[in-house]
Amino acid sequence: MNTSARGGHRIVITGAPFPEPSVRALHAAGFEVTTAPGDLDEEGVIQALDGAWGYVLGGSERLSAKAWDRLPDLAVACFLGTGYGSFMELPAGPSPIRFANTPHANAVAVAEMSLAHILDLVRAVTRTATEVAEGQWSERPTPSLAGARLGIAGMGHIGRELARMAHAAFGTEILYWNRTPRPALAALPYKAVASLTDLFHSADVVSLNLAHEPGVNDGVIAAEHLGALGPSGYLVNCSRAALVDPAALRSALAEGTIAGASIDGYYTEPTPSPADDPHGLLAFAPARLLVTPHSGFHSTQAMARMAEMAVENLLAVRRGEVPPHAVPG
Repeated sequence: MNTSARGGHRIVITGAPFPEPSVRALHAAGFEVTTAPGDLDEEGVIQALDGAWGYVLGGSERLSAKAWDRLPDLAVACFLGTGYGSFMELPAGPSPIRFANTPHANAVAVAEMSLAHILDLVRAVTRTATEVAEGQWSERPTPSLAGARLGIAGMGHIGRELARMAHAAFGTEILYWNRTPRPALAALPYKAVASLTDLFHSADVVSLNLAHEPGVNDGVIAAEHLGALGPSGYLVNCSRAALVDPAALRSALAEGTIAGASIDGYYTEPTPSPADDPHGLLAFAPARLLVTPHSGFHSTQAMARMAEMAVENLLAVRRGEVPPHAVPG
């Protein structure tokens, strides 16, 4: 989709198609709207943004703090989602660029994907469907979520939605660990545990719904946690791949320390071929590892709301105001 309106400032949107109602709203405000692929390297993004007034980051590209100095015409950059830090490294000092995001608009969508991954892993949906496609037939029993113990690491908006869904649908016992206390959850039938290791030790399935902070919590899930999860346990990661130490995960899958794992996204996006994977993880798919292409956030409803919030940010900057969903920058 490449669309434009006469006059006004140019906005570049990367990644998946922007919903038409939001494109029309930008046109009505006098903006020119163009699109660019969502898998460009930094140099490609800078070229695509040459002369642009606004930037909506909806792809998997990543920009370093130095990149913004090469975009003198850029007035606003908006990330479609909450965890902008994994994709936009903000300038170290003051910047004329306004930075914004679309917080929590996709919480339900990511929680749904987390639950889908859990069901897929525990009930072996992709694994056995692949076996059937290859001419194999197996009726081996699998565990059930009914009565299982789900450990949720990170009880923010996504974690709380996942807890609600799993408990309501399956009666799953909910255990959780959060970096800061969540007294508002005390009245709910969830159990807080003291540490991440305790969570892995106590749960049948652990879902990572932590916010990724690049350079701060990379590899926070290590061999000790996977060992605590055990050979019948599953790890689901619909946050960021970098939260899990890839070497520890590879060893756990190879040695049967855990039963299986999943990631929505990967350490490098898009993924390399299994033969070129520096982490050696993709070779375990789909028998032990489920990988989806960073699509958990991207339901039709979530995309519509994120686009609406992005438009609100852009129009506010056009009026000379602070965007309603501003981030420091």
